[in-house]
Amino acid sequence: MSPASKRVGPSKAEKKRGPRAVVTVKASQKIFTDSEVATLTGICVDHLRNFAKSRHLGFIARAAEAAGIQADQWLFTLSDLMVLVTLFPRCTH
Repeated sequence: MSPASKRVGPSKAEKKRGPRAVVTVKASQKIFTDSEVATLTGICVDHLRNFAKSRHLGFIARAAEAAGIQADQWLFTLSDLMVLVTLFPRCTH
């Protein structure tokens, strides 16, 4: 792992309990789009948005709404990504 990247995933103790996802991202990246999170975690965009709404994760890009355009883009922080990797399983469909 390069010094310019962070691992998001289980600790050594958690690995003993069973296989979990590990996601490696650039350390400089602070915000992730919903499509990036879906690709990194294996969670489909529909499930990701529903889970984010119910758990108050992520936020909607509101700059477009100010211009009169509907915003369909959800943005997530690194902390949100860690929660998603830990709590939500990969989609199998």
